[in-house]
Amino acid sequence: MRIINLFSKLFLVFSIIFIINITPSYAISETRKIISTTEIGIGVTHTNEVIYNFMNKNLNHQNINYIEMDLNLINSTYSLMCHKSQDLTTGKATLTNQVLSEQQKRKNIIGAINGDFFNMNSGIPTCNNLINGEIFSTSITKDEEILRPCFAILEDNSVDIDNYYFKGYINLIDKDSHKTRVNIDSINRNDYIEDTINVFNYKTNEFSTIYLPENKEDGLIILITPENSNPLFQNNKTIKGKITNIINDPPNIYRISNNQIAIVTYGKNRYSFLRTYVGMNVELNFEISKYSLKSSPKIKHLLTGHKFLVYNSEIPDNKYFSSTWNESSVNSKNHRTAIALTKRNTLIILTTDKKGNFKGMSLPELGEFLKSKDAYKAINLDGGGSTSMMIRPLGIHSLRNINLSREDRCISNSIMITNLLPYTTKIKDFYFEDSPKINRAEHRRLNFIAYDENLNPIDIYILKNVKLSSDVGNFDENGLFYPIGIPCKGSITIQIGDISKTYDIEIT
Repeated sequence: MRIINLFSKLFLVFSIIFIINITPSYAISETRKIISTTEIGIGVTHTNEVIYNFMNKNLNHQNINYIEMDLNLINSTYSLMCHKSQDLTTGKATLTNQVLSEQQKRKNIIGAINGDFFNMNSGIPTCNNLINGEIFSTSITKDEEILRPCFAILEDNSVDIDNYYFKGYINLIDKDSHKTRVNIDSINRNDYIEDTINVFNYKTNEFSTIYLPENKEDGLIILITPENSNPLFQNNKTIKGKITNIINDPPNIYRISNNQIAIVTYGKNRYSFLRTYVGMNVELNFEISKYSLKSSPKIKHLLTGHKFLVYNSEIPDNKYFSSTWNESSVNSKNHRTAIALTKRNTLIILTTDKKGNFKGMSLPELGEFLKSKDAYKAINLDGGGSTSMMIRPLGIHSLRNINLSREDRCISNSIMITNLLPYTTKIKDFYFEDSPKINRAEHRRLNFIAYDENLNPIDIYILKNVKLSSDVGNFDENGLFYPIGIPCKGSITIQIGDISKTYDIEIT
């Protein structure tokens, strides 16, 4: 009996081992699927990509939209620009309204994405912010400047991702033409006034108002009127003017006029201005420079990101990511926005969604995805509820938001892509974009979507070489379709040049 029991136990053990060995291993594997790729401009494509089990992590599904631009064609077929909402430091508007604002200026916008980080309450950009050569805001601390990389568009419309820093100073010029230099700490930052030297112009907010701390009684405001009445803080430009007023212990709320610049300071920093007087000549200089260059490049636009996601084709470690953000923010799954330069000389702007089955990405995951797209340098921009991307579908004048549906948050600024190629009457393609069921009592123009050789939308009804016909109705000289008066099925045919297409319709 003992021998039988022994054999029974041995048989059971070997059976378990056999079952384990023959049981297949179902390892979790990443699957990528391109949902769509559309050319929205010459050298500019939009791609929607879905990844299941990203980085071989179970249920780590991702919905990613990215626009990729051939940098060899920048300035010839398309260009890049940034938009500052309301043209104010504190200005905020949705991406949709920012695009509409530029379209009203007759800009041919084909794509857009949200920009850099900002204070949700005040609207002030968190760090250095320069748009159309004008400095709207600066970083709070020099350490933050060093840690936060930037996206820059230079005067020649080339692009760069690197560290940049702000430098500003005031020259106080006495009657003997002797200059005393005083460094400027920040621009238009109502959230950063104490223990610093700040300068303001009327673009600080919609009320052109400086808000001083209520518990401070040792403040100083010095008002300057520029020689040319231009108080804009422009990169690499010197403003010359005169001191027109010196206000000790100013009120907590002070409004400046459109042709004034205000210097605001407190405490020990007041001593830098002991010898100032009304009528004194002053110079103000502003410059945003690249850390790796001794000379300052001519910058048209500059937005500040948070971290390098990829640097020299490598992904930084978590210690780097958490130097300005806590670890939970670095590794949490969220909506993300990023911008990257690739080894194939393209620029990628990207958003990831967090909704439903799509988990969103951590910063290291965002870096991994961009590295898989050959990025050698990449940074993240403002994410979370600010994440938003818009594209112009082929043949459509308006842009549409392509992220999964959620709040349409007001944001500080944005990056936009403009088509530089002119509208033509040479059709590249068209399609029928109307209901196939047409009421027999209606007579109207049917909706056809068309775009020209430069991928600009075009109204087919303005073309002279359009031929419309149908076996269940007639088209008049204005393109109005008159269906026959009985329910039936048939077709319509449209011919433009050498392209002819037929579509099935039903008269109801």
